[in-house]
Amino acid sequence: MLREAFRERIKTLKKLIEDEHAEALLISRCDNFAWVTFGARNYVTINSEVGSVHFLIVEDFVYILTDNIERKRIEQEELSEDIANEVEFAEYMWSKGLWDVLKSFVQGKRLLSDTGWFDSRNVSDKLKQLRLVLAEPEIETYRWIGKNCDEIFSNLMPKFSPEMTEWEVQSQITQAFVERGIEPVLVLVFGEESAQLYRHNLPRSVKVGSKLFVSVCVRKKGLILSSTRSVLFTRNETWIKQHRDNCYVEAIALANSRPGKKLNEVFEEIKKAYASVNRPHEWFLHHQGGLAGYNAREVVANEKTDYTLRSGNVVAWNPTITGTKSEDTFLILEDGLECLSYPETSEWPGVELQVGSITLRRPDIVLLRGGG
Repeated sequence: MLREAFRERIKTLKKLIEDEHAEALLISRCDNFAWVTFGARNYVTINSEVGSVHFLIVEDFVYILTDNIERKRIEQEELSEDIANEVEFAEYMWSKGLWDVLKSFVQGKRLLSDTGWFDSRNVSDKLKQLRLVLAEPEIETYRWIGKNCDEIFSNLMPKFSPEMTEWEVQSQITQAFVERGIEPVLVLVFGEESAQLYRHNLPRSVKVGSKLFVSVCVRKKGLILSSTRSVLFTRNETWIKQHRDNCYVEAIALANSRPGKKLNEVFEEIKKAYASVNRPHEWFLHHQGGLAGYNAREVVANEKTDYTLRSGNVVAWNPTITGTKSEDTFLILEDGLECLSYPETSEWPGVELQVGSITLRRPDIVLLRGGG
């Protein structure tokens, strides 16, 4: 299945080259490299946007361009055997520049790229559009990430305490993901104080206090999944109601996330949902999410995003009301949604919300330590 999916992807890229009246395509960005190889990491530092290993299509040939430092790792650890057998390696000495090896393949040819390097035509936006609909191997990866993310939240969050610092919470969450071979691209920790102050709280050396929610963006094989879970250490009916109102706003977004619907139309429904829970201005304070995939948000929805949703898209909506947040990652199907990060087997307690004829189960805010 993977080999056929890869061949189909190469066929799509060759058509792009033809449509752009070019003869070669160089892919260097980490998101695009992971997409075309079904998950290979062409980077070394986790925050890289452009990697040190490159993917080249020239006429009927497909190459991996890599220096001698990365060759063995890419071939043995990053590429599946099915894909490794479909490409040729062009290795060069680390002290050489990319152009030193690339020119022998493309000099005199019309070159496309996702960086604009070497006077090439930048087609990064077109590649992004191709990334947005996932193939079955990618969906299976997402399901695996989501299952593990849910298990980590369900196992760890009940063990936290009000006396812990945000740093300590971040440390334990990060360790749990790393132990499972998942890269925590982002771990935000919101204690009692910070949840009121910031929409993006980078953890600090302050105690969590009476309430806590944790938001993560985690990556495997290039795909990034987002999820948030919330707990209370002291029962507070106001926070419980607000959390459920927040879940309702997300549920409205999800109920409208179906093939044929435009992102800006979903965004307008989100704004109405905030008003329906008497929080009409909260959407001003933070973006509401949108399409996910090889970036935490491939497309952030707003009034102008007219992308039409399709089966195979992944969405991650993240509505917030000051102090609370509701967020998970969903696969859009022809006839509904599949929650990737809150599976039906989850042990995390849920709250059911009715939106028209649709019932959506969202993770509830959990009261810990029997507070009453």
